[in-house]
Amino acid sequence: MILAILMLASTSLVAMDWSELENNTITEADGRSGPDAKVTSILSPRATTTDSITGEQIHTLQAGDTVNFEVYIENVGDADIEEMGVSLTVYLAENGVRGMIAKDSAGNDLSWYNGDVVCDDSFVCPWSTLASGAALDYGKYTFAYQGAPVTWSPATGDYVIVVETNAIGDADPGNDYAENLVSVVDWTDVIVDLAWDSGKEIEGGAGDKAFTLTVETGGSSSWSARSIELQLTVEGTLSSATSGTGADIMGSTTHAEFGTYGMTETFRHETDANNTTSANRYVIDFQTQSEWYGVVSPDTSGDSGEYSVSVTLVSYVVYGQLPDCEETTTGNSSSQQNGSEEMTYIHFCEVTMYQDGDAATSEDEIEGKVATFHDIGVSTLVVNQGYVVDENGDAMAAPTMPGITQGPLNPAWSSVQASVRHMGSDLMVTYDWEVTFDIENTVTGVTETKVADSCTFGQGPAYTHLLLGDDPMNGSAFEVGEACVMFEFTPGIYNITATVSMVGGDTTDMSARNNDASIYEISALNNRPSVSLTVQQDEGSIVIGPEGMITLEADADDADDDTGQNLNYVWTHPGMMDINGTMQPSQCNGMGIAYSTCNLMAFDSEWAGVHTYSVTVTDEHGSSAMDFTNVFVWNQVVATATTASGIGIEYNLTYDGVNDFTMLHWEDNPSSYTQDLTAFGYAGEYSSVAVIDYQPSTTYMPEDVDSQEIVMTYDTASLEPTSVFWISNGNWVQLDATITSAGSDGTITVDLGENSQVLPQGEIALMGGELQIIEAPDAHATGLTVVASKGGTITASWSYSGNTVPGADWLAMEICDSADVCTNTQENTTLVAHSMNGQTDTVHGETYTYTLQVCNVGGCNPTIATASATADKMVDGDASATGMTVANKAGANAWTVSWTADGDTSDVDGWMVCWTDYSWSTSGEMPDNCADAGAETSTDINHPGGTGTKTYYFTAVPYDDKGNMDNAVPGTDILLTHASTVTDPCEENPDSDECAAIGDSGDGADSGEVPTWTWGVIIGLVVVAFVVGAFILSRGGDGDDGKDWDY
Repeated sequence: MILAILMLASTSLVAMDWSELENNTITEADGRSGPDAKVTSILSPRATTTDSITGEQIHTLQAGDTVNFEVYIENVGDADIEEMGVSLTVYLAENGVRGMIAKDSAGNDLSWYNGDVVCDDSFVCPWSTLASGAALDYGKYTFAYQGAPVTWSPATGDYVIVVETNAIGDADPGNDYAENLVSVVDWTDVIVDLAWDSGKEIEGGAGDKAFTLTVETGGSSSWSARSIELQLTVEGTLSSATSGTGADIMGSTTHAEFGTYGMTETFRHETDANNTTSANRYVIDFQTQSEWYGVVSPDTSGDSGEYSVSVTLVSYVVYGQLPDCEETTTGNSSSQQNGSEEMTYIHFCEVTMYQDGDAATSEDEIEGKVATFHDIGVSTLVVNQGYVVDENGDAMAAPTMPGITQGPLNPAWSSVQASVRHMGSDLMVTYDWEVTFDIENTVTGVTETKVADSCTFGQGPAYTHLLLGDDPMNGSAFEVGEACVMFEFTPGIYNITATVSMVGGDTTDMSARNNDASIYEISALNNRPSVSLTVQQDEGSIVIGPEGMITLEADADDADDDTGQNLNYVWTHPGMMDINGTMQPSQCNGMGIAYSTCNLMAFDSEWAGVHTYSVTVTDEHGSSAMDFTNVFVWNQVVATATTASGIGIEYNLTYDGVNDFTMLHWEDNPSSYTQDLTAFGYAGEYSSVAVIDYQPSTTYMPEDVDSQEIVMTYDTASLEPTSVFWISNGNWVQLDATITSAGSDGTITVDLGENSQVLPQGEIALMGGELQIIEAPDAHATGLTVVASKGGTITASWSYSGNTVPGADWLAMEICDSADVCTNTQENTTLVAHSMNGQTDTVHGETYTYTLQVCNVGGCNPTIATASATADKMVDGDASATGMTVANKAGANAWTVSWTADGDTSDVDGWMVCWTDYSWSTSGEMPDNCADAGAETSTDINHPGGTGTKTYYFTAVPYDDKGNMDNAVPGTDILLTHASTVTDPCEENPDSDECAAIGDSGDGADSGEVPTWTWGVIIGLVVVAFVVGAFILSRGGDGDDGKDWDY
């Protein structure tokens, strides 16, 4: 068996390619096609970790410190990234995971998205591409938003920092983000600072040299430092060193008299407020300073020598409820079996600290030299922007934005300015100087170097080159100087360095550390221009023709070009010429503010309708903005035609359309008409003098017509029209025509009115004859009364004064409610009354006004009848009966029902008492058995007849003067017991058939005969007795033994 296995193995090994056993290194990009942005790590802030041995947190952030965000982002794909954005979000940490987005002190979300990191617009994005295998910004990308690095001043707490990329075509979204958990802690700081009173960085020369030691407290929150102890070391070539009080401070000395001296609390029991101690202490409160003074005297017996004064924090004391104040005691307790209980307290006490939260500020040193110390340095470095420059890029005036130290910069001509000063030990020793400016574009890698020693248009007044130092005799030197150079920033990220050097002599600068100053990674981002396009003419007011002016105004703004002189305007609009298929530029195109307005003339139908007008504004760096607007222009045409008989027409139409408006037909019609025109207000019949067939090319509806007018002309020698009608399918419509003549020229002007369509196809009839106007009616409505009644019904009635003409006159009736919503009808003049149903036609409380006028085709009688009434369906107000009582009336077979009238009774005309022998649960079930109490609040009600004992229920409801009555549920009740008497039916109804027979000859009491109805009762009783007897005899089982006999 083993031998077989070995043979099989050897066969497999022989067939194996030994190269398959070699290691294949697989990179992350293998098998991945396309660009792939990867957030490899967040470099700053670093993730907070905990030491597994000490439990101490490492890489915490100090509350209130300014934090920048630096990220390692690389392209691990096999293709370039051509467009990418980066987002940054700070979350609150909840149990180590993301919670809600954190906010800054102003309540804004700590979340940013920079979409302009990589793109093809070099004037907006710092990088046009990110090559395969390359890292963004050399592996240390500082997150920026709108051109400036994002900074964060955190409050104490735990946070999750998340950075995420968004690259177009990203092959693996899974590696697009990274996150760091960071902790922000409170901290304390004792800040010490030493400075020569002369302001020099290094003292020099002979004479006493005074210095000041400043002690200050800082940190993330308010606290007080006590008993600060510092070690002062004074050494070097000195003859003496004394404090401000004259004490010798040569060598190493300790000092602890910083702050305010006085009595302060040094201990407080956690629970016992009376258990405290106090003592005298030196105290420096939060962010306050204490100064200490000293003087050193250089030993000038030799030619040279150096000396220094240094200070180091030894210790300080803090007071509070601190872990070091913990105390554990054992006391008596009845709850413990052994009668004692261990108690732990954390008191308020003093704790001595030997290191603060920022060691860098816990020590300082100043130096001096016995011989003359030669030194000049750069004190400030700024960028100035907002220049007006000439064609050579030279400034013509002072900048409007001086003193910039961080981005983003505008891509424009700017000056880079360095302030330099004499920092040597002897101002009387002067130095000639110059500044070298190195300006590096980190995107292109190009560095430009310029040298200057003066500054005409910079921050502050103009400066002409002088020596650094003091030359009171000749005025050729001054302690400070300015140097600036002009530089045109283009979009990119820059490192700027200014280096000062001594020139023109043998003296050497003895301190190189202050010779230069730099601004790193300041970005210049092009601000895209913005533009808003408006039309000066009112909407719908432009008509083609000589008056068809269109004025377009482009309101453009560019933060990098205050004057707008470098903005280029390109316009598009109708009417642009096309030569051989190439659209020619608009005459409005050009550079500068003068081209921000485009004046056009809409001179033909090409402009008619809605067209898009646009303007594109481009800045000097090629970034652009575009706005457009749609402008509507009315078309305007005068269509003309003339019939064979010489009747002409001019149809002046302003309309929405691009097609021409013409007369398809305007021809004489041989027909003639004789028409009764009574319906149009003219008495009798009239005959036509001319008929024209009319057809326009298009009939535009009212919404497509702005204005229109028809003017017809004729020869007065052959025609004498007096009215004009349009006829279609036998329907006649009179046109509003004004007929005038001058000699043989007759003119008919037709006004079609506003919001009307183009006159449709039809016949135009010119009617002749003198017009007999029908006069308005003589009759009018009179005696109109309008009355409101119960249930909201309103009734109107009237009569007529004068004679109405049947078939010719009509009654114009208008009914309006309180809101002036009206209904108009034409009624026959035989109508003398009208009503409105309260259930369907009226609303309670609404006032309805009738207006009546007698009219005919000639007009209306000027006498108008009008009257109104208010619908009344219910009792207004909230009147109700309360405190109802009912009681038997003494000495009478009746009840007395009483109540109190409550609420607003202004609409109450009286009260109804409704009652019955059953109760009801809803007001709508109230019985209609009611008694009118009038205006009183009590009434008597007779007892009803009946037998036995019953409960009767009562309610009282108000009614108004129309008879409207409320409903209500029972308000009281009473028990009534009827007398036990048998009433003879014949006493109640003596006229019944049975009772009427009593007393007759055959049916009287003395006849001895029984009444007929009595026999029916007797027979019924016999039948019942028989049935009951049979039942009794049949009780028991089937056999005799089991029966129970009941007799």
